[in-house]
Amino acid sequence: MALKIVEAHLPPDVAEEAASALDDLCQECWTQAGGRFGAIVSYVIGTDRTGRALDRLHDRYASRGGLLVLVRPLDAVLPRPLASERESRSQARSAAAVSREEVYAGIADTARLDGVFVALVLAATVVAGIGLAKDNTAAVIGAMVVAPLLGPMMALALGLVLGDVPLVRRALRTGGIGLALALVASLLLGLALGADPEIRELAARARVSEWDLLLALAAGCAGALSYTTGVPSYLTGVMVAVALLPPTVAIGLLAAAGSIEGALAAFLLMGSNVTAITLAAMLTFLLRGMRPRNWWQEERARRSAWTAIGIFAALLLVLGVLIGLSQSPVQP
Repeated sequence: MALKIVEAHLPPDVAEEAASALDDLCQECWTQAGGRFGAIVSYVIGTDRTGRALDRLHDRYASRGGLLVLVRPLDAVLPRPLASERESRSQARSAAAVSREEVYAGIADTARLDGVFVALVLAATVVAGIGLAKDNTAAVIGAMVVAPLLGPMMALALGLVLGDVPLVRRALRTGGIGLALALVASLLLGLALGADPEIRELAARARVSEWDLLLALAAGCAGALSYTTGVPSYLTGVMVAVALLPPTVAIGLLAAAGSIEGALAAFLLMGSNVTAITLAAMLTFLLRGMRPRNWWQEERARRSAWTAIGIFAALLLVLGVLIGLSQSPVQP
């Protein structure tokens, strides 16, 4: 069972009470003088319970003279705590396993537009482009592992669920620039390589079906779950990247090869997958209990979430109809 240390800085007069406030959640607890407000209460808590722990500390002590909570990773503990069947069932039923602060910090960092993000997009595009043009499946999988476009998609979904306008703007800017860079780079790469539209790996991205929407929905759900349960995101990065980077790169390669119909099909696949991934991630974040901490932000977040879900669901329906029409045989 993965563990973390939750360190609460509190006034001395509430430290003794706080030491027993998380008895049902923590493995160990100790108190010491010092810290920002005079006393520090430290808890050893399972990763699946940090969300409930932070909620309880905030609700009880935020208005009682000061509160600062730090969450630290804990690599090992002796003696090793045993996870009981009761704990496993509680974990399965819990909504927000990882605290919203941890989820927000992890996702917001991946939506930053900086040199590292640009380099990852360009590197993954080159690897994917060469893999698609040369029918090299291993190279395509290598580009999928990088998954640079996952972060902005998850940040967009979380920002819409929380009603966080700055995060939504940052995600749209980073994701839009990332997609534009991938398209331009793949177009230039296609002109240099002279890709054949009939190559198996490339031709596969010019065919879109309803099953691709199901793949994207599953990928969006998996991406959101990886953040809210504490599972490392690289375990689902491949699955999510399958639905984002290869069709984006295929657009540029097919356009450079003069296959406009194939490029439009790949564009339809990319748009459908971005829509489905974001929709599935939003629904998953809601089901996992991602809500604003302050009550006065809840109504705005609720309106933002359900409005966005309605828009993305309608857009996905339209794209699904277009996919169905694209599969219909042309009558002579």
